[in-house]
Amino acid sequence: MVGYDKEKETNILKSGIAGVFGGQITRALVCPIDVVKIRFQLQPGTVRSELKYNGLIQAVKTIWKEESIYGFYKGHVPAQLLSMVYGGVQFASFEYITKAANEIIPHSKDDHSVRSVVHFGCGCLSGAICTLTSQPFDVVRTRFAAQKEPKQYRTVTSAIKGMYVGEGLSSFFKGLTPALSQIIPYSGFTFCFNSLLQGLWRECSFNEAAVSGPVSHTICGGGAGLMSKCIVYPMDVVKKRLQVQGFSEATISEVVTYNGFRDCISTIKKQEGVRGFYKGLHVAAIKSTCTSALIFLTYECISDFIRLLRHKVTKIKREIV
Repeated sequence: MVGYDKEKETNILKSGIAGVFGGQITRALVCPIDVVKIRFQLQPGTVRSELKYNGLIQAVKTIWKEESIYGFYKGHVPAQLLSMVYGGVQFASFEYITKAANEIIPHSKDDHSVRSVVHFGCGCLSGAICTLTSQPFDVVRTRFAAQKEPKQYRTVTSAIKGMYVGEGLSSFFKGLTPALSQIIPYSGFTFCFNSLLQGLWRECSFNEAAVSGPVSHTICGGGAGLMSKCIVYPMDVVKKRLQVQGFSEATISEVVTYNGFRDCISTIKKQEGVRGFYKGLHVAAIKSTCTSALIFLTYECISDFIRLLRHKVTKIKREIV
């Protein structure tokens, strides 16, 4: 189970490694969904007939027709870097923070109410740390996913150089305020809901082997991601809109100019209404459910593999001695 457990053999390094590989595998599988989600989030306007993308199937067909299969993997390299850094830092910091929290507020894995509250607080702190660490990769990834043909950025190196020369160092942290406003509660709710759902699963399960098996990790993780994303989704839209500021000439959708975080919120509300904050929610719900399910599943599986590998190495050393 994710989070500190005195009965479980773990450490920050192993958690970080498991998080890195978990993020890498998850990103490779959900990248196409993420590209479609970003396209929905970035297009302004409310009249359906005027929107380039007005439905999931229509959006997929349009991207396939105009950009082929490669369109679904735009920004995959920076997205992979983002996921690996984010996953590694998130799970390593979460393990460390929950271990420290357990010394202040002692609790067992069966104390679901206390454990879920602790996981919410620790998840929020973990979310802040990994957002500050991975924000530059997120901005570059968004630029790649949003750009039209012919591409302004061909490689990650050219994107970094172009952004730095043209917009300065601050360009790598565009959208940081809404990113923190979104990720801090999202991370907190995800770990909190995962803990609650794992507790319910344990109470309802008649099979002891299924309590901490892949099915429980997938279902509980996916459910946690879905509920969390629905709560914080408006901030994700605001973040994406701010991340493409100064990149209007190269994006597929029209880029509305916003004068900061508050102006972005007020402008979206005024021009697009409340629905503007939920553009692409249907795609985001699918993506978040899949991402969260996969990241928790792969994290637990890789953690178990590392633990098993360590035991085998230790056993071999003892036999040699």
